[in-house]
Amino acid sequence: MPLMTLIWQQHRFAFIKVILLNLLNALVNVAIIAFINRFLIAAVGTDNSLLGSWQILAVFLVAIMGLLATTFMSQLALTKLGHRFVFELRSQLIKRILDTSIAQIEKIGSAKLLASLTTDVQSITVAFVRLPELVQGVIICTATAVYLGFLSLPMLLVVMGCITLTIFISSKLVGHVYAHLATLREINDALYQDYQAVIDGRKELALNRERAKRLFTNDYQRHASDYFSHIVKADTFHLSAVSWSNIMMFAVIGVIYALANIYHWVDTATATTFALTVLFIQSPLLMAIGAFPTVQTAKVALEKIQSLQLADYSPDFDTQILTPNWQVITFKNINYHYDNSANFGLKHINFTLKRGEVVFLIGANGSGKSTLAKLITGLYQPKFAENSGIFIDNQPVASEHYPHYRQLFSAIYSDFYLFKTVMGSAQNTPNAELIDNWLDILAIKEKVSVTDNQLSATELSQGQRKRLAMLLAVAEEKSILLLDEWAADQDPAYRRVFYHTIIPMLQKMGKTLFIISHDDSYFEKADRLLMMKNGELSELTGLQREKASLDAITVIGEH
Repeated sequence: MPLMTLIWQQHRFAFIKVILLNLLNALVNVAIIAFINRFLIAAVGTDNSLLGSWQILAVFLVAIMGLLATTFMSQLALTKLGHRFVFELRSQLIKRILDTSIAQIEKIGSAKLLASLTTDVQSITVAFVRLPELVQGVIICTATAVYLGFLSLPMLLVVMGCITLTIFISSKLVGHVYAHLATLREINDALYQDYQAVIDGRKELALNRERAKRLFTNDYQRHASDYFSHIVKADTFHLSAVSWSNIMMFAVIGVIYALANIYHWVDTATATTFALTVLFIQSPLLMAIGAFPTVQTAKVALEKIQSLQLADYSPDFDTQILTPNWQVITFKNINYHYDNSANFGLKHINFTLKRGEVVFLIGANGSGKSTLAKLITGLYQPKFAENSGIFIDNQPVASEHYPHYRQLFSAIYSDFYLFKTVMGSAQNTPNAELIDNWLDILAIKEKVSVTDNQLSATELSQGQRKRLAMLLAVAEEKSILLLDEWAADQDPAYRRVFYHTIIPMLQKMGKTLFIISHDDSYFEKADRLLMMKNGELSELTGLQREKASLDAITVIGEH
């Protein structure tokens, strides 16, 4: 969607106000030019001045003050409109990311999202800072052209022809600027991926300097060199456009006096007025031409944001919980495939989850455990065929109710993010007594405290960070808790505490537990034992479960 179209749709009345203020400013500019022509140029050498010298000076000063006031008001109005638009754009972009499906976010990648939140939004901000120059330049040039037309239409047509030629060639040069800016935006995505590799892979790069050298030389420097090349070319074409326009404006003045003195199209006073006006509009016209590339950059940025295919903007956060007193959740004939992979997916998933039970899930790497976890919690939404879907107490979960369905779950995934704010159930404040008790249970009370619902520290070992994540999950008081290899980062002593103490405590609190685990020594703590293999889910019972409890590795590796 073009930038100006988006502004018109979202801020129509404010934009009309800006245009009117700029028109007023242009009229004041024209009035000053007319005043100079009438009382300062045309009256030179005559005694026909309608006003005395001091009166002329007073009126001129009033006009200048009016020009200052209208210029400030028009620029301020446009600047406020621009920053309001950027503020709302950034806020809407964040909300759209929050509302976009996890599958689409994973497909986009964090590097592109960060590039849009920083580079693209910044480009649009810069465009609005320069937009007053573009708008005022266009309006002032148009208004002065109308005034010059009253003085001499033939001379105006010649001047307009010269300026049109100037703008035409400038636009060709600016077209090259736009092409390079579009390429620069693509290179920016690659650079953000390099930045992410440097920051996220800092430990591995410190241990392998050859890898660090290759990343720096083959990836970063190649992308940075491409960026340097295109930004220099873009600036070269931009400077060429400005220089060409600047020189041609002086050439126009020469044409004006040539037509006046040689061909006597107009008298000297009128020619002087034309020349003065051309000099007057030179600055706004050059600023408009100079601002145009930033608007083009904003157009590229806006197109890049639109290409992310994020969810449509909605101002509301619907926090309603679907069927909070559920008893049975049934997953029936569910299939799921990633968009970029036709070879792997979940096939014919059928099982039930009963309230209050403890379910363990085992499976080899790549078998589909994490995908199933995201499917169960509603982060992934499959395309349901006939007689398939998720049912709560025999009632199907419709597509539009997925956000409500997800509110049933708390989860600690293997790639969890640890927030510092402790949240309670729904819109309630956290239970202080519950939090204090669980700080003791999780054995982190000596290292972390909670003040004003904020964790005092999060920079701990991975195992302790997972305990903090457990604290946040328990404080939410959701009915279902999903844990993805939670015990894997715990020491053997606390792992025993988790299986023998924490799981029974969570059950007594009324929670349903779905736990991905390969700790076969503790499989007896599960009410049911499920296994994923090649994207298919099965339940281990009887001898199969006993065999898995003795040696889970053997069972997982069996074909």
